[in-house]
Amino acid sequence: MSEKEMIERYIYEVVKRVPQAVKEEIRMELQELIEDMCGEEGSNVETVLQKLGDPAEFAKRYRDENNYLIGPEYYDNYVWVLKIAIIGIAISAVVSAVIQGAFGFGGEMGIGSIVDFFVNFFTELFTTAISGAYSVVGIVTIIFAIMEWKKVRVDMKPKKNWTVDDLAANAASVKSWAPSSLPPIPDKRAVISRGDSVAGIVFISIFAVLLLFTPQLFGAFHYDGQNIKSFTSIFNLAKWDLLAPIIFFCLFVGLIDEIIRLVTGYYCKAVMYSSIICNMIQVAGAVALLKFLPLLNPNFGEEIKELMGVKEFAHGDLLRIWGSGTLNNIILAGICVISFIEIGVTVYKTLKYGKE
Repeated sequence: MSEKEMIERYIYEVVKRVPQAVKEEIRMELQELIEDMCGEEGSNVETVLQKLGDPAEFAKRYRDENNYLIGPEYYDNYVWVLKIAIIGIAISAVVSAVIQGAFGFGGEMGIGSIVDFFVNFFTELFTTAISGAYSVVGIVTIIFAIMEWKKVRVDMKPKKNWTVDDLAANAASVKSWAPSSLPPIPDKRAVISRGDSVAGIVFISIFAVLLLFTPQLFGAFHYDGQNIKSFTSIFNLAKWDLLAPIIFFCLFVGLIDEIIRLVTGYYCKAVMYSSIICNMIQVAGAVALLKFLPLLNPNFGEEIKELMGVKEFAHGDLLRIWGSGTLNNIILAGICVISFIEIGVTVYKTLKYGKE
């Protein structure tokens, strides 16, 4: 490793742990500090970086927190993920409130007066938004708290009011860390798209809230212009108390995987292991739901016939094979293919371009 690369690695490891607003300022000042310290007689890059210490510990000196549930390394990402998840909750709450306001699933199914609509709308919006936000904030906080806890180190007492001007005078030698242990800057091909992770988090949040509060939205409705005569759900709502915990656990696992990808930002063994474990758990959940538990409403096909007033479905219509087990196998096969493709891509990019 050249001295230039060693400096770049050190600066990268420090800057990625500080607030976004001061990243560039700290980058330039730290570069200048290291060059000045290297200019001193008898000092080389490795000696200077050894004096500065572990970059993870060094970065903490820019923060005032001594004890925290979620520390500086994760805090910015934690706030960002919360914002993303809350956007998803807001979207799903509005959708759910509009449907509930218009059709009032809790009572008689029909479009009532404007007053009834707004009463139902705001009641549902408030209930869904508050309950959904409470759940998501709790889940995201627990995930990040566990991530922070797994990186706890003893005797960690960062100094307050740390400034770049104090660095040279206060740099402490950390025997357990050496510049040679600096990880390489990630290959551009190993970087994980934040947009993909954000989309995944939003989708999971929306889907989870809709399933939690209005699972009956996933179905078919017979509407005569003024009233909903009847509706049938694709899910087996009679067994929903049994099915819902498994569904939400699978969504929770998927959320963990997306958060790890978002926080890490590049393909590495942690992301690879997370992808393998989370996808296998989701496949196992899909097998349980589709092969051993009645996830889908077994009477959906017949109920659709009654709603539509038809005797037989057209050849090739999926509803023709509803309840035969074939549709369950098709859905399960699709889930397995998607999961194994994601695992394969993650493993390939980790082994090809990733880093520890």
